[in-house]
Amino acid sequence: MFIPIIALAFAIQKETDPWDLKPTADPKTKLTWDVKIEAQAGGQDHHAAFKFTRVLKSDDAKKTVVTFGWDHLEVDDQDGQEVPPWDAVVGARSEILKMDGDTDDSYRRMLAPLLFIYPEKPVAIGDKYTFDAKPSVKGETITYAYEVKKSDTINGSPTLVIGTKFTEAGADGSTGDGTWWLSKTGKIVKFEIKVKNWVVPMAGGGPVDATLKGQAL
Repeated sequence: MFIPIIALAFAIQKETDPWDLKPTADPKTKLTWDVKIEAQAGGQDHHAAFKFTRVLKSDDAKKTVVTFGWDHLEVDDQDGQEVPPWDAVVGARSEILKMDGDTDDSYRRMLAPLLFIYPEKPVAIGDKYTFDAKPSVKGETITYAYEVKKSDTINGSPTLVIGTKFTEAGADGSTGDGTWWLSKTGKIVKFEIKVKNWVVPMAGGGPVDATLKGQAL
């Protein structure tokens, strides 16, 4: 009688134990996700697929620089034009402070839905936190809000399921909501984000509404 109760109490405790999620950019590790996009632009439906990569380029006392890239791009079932990677200066919680070099701020805005902002402290199911990602140069603040929903298992490994909403300041700002799945080490395993008024500078045209789905490779 007591053994099942003790086992149940232990399971509940394990379910609510805090997870200490940490950014996973590492000089020796190239993080890659297989991303698919379903978008609406100009009254038409479009889809795209690409490999999204993130690798730590430099990390010194002055600044941390991460290189983001899209490659193996396909748009509406045709090979898309390959684009060069973009360097960005990032903060301690993986927010982009500014684009590095000559890349303009529209690329920070484009990458914003693909960023997970890590919590300041360990989180457990039911916890909530927010973060204002303020660029270090001229540009609108993006506010991210997170709620830890539950635990899940992806490919046999435990993950934490975290809901998100984000809002970019300004009349033309983008908004979005979705879900992230993270491992105990803080690695992004999977994500699904719906974005409105999303800026994609290299695509031309105006902002689009899109759903972004990614899976770690």
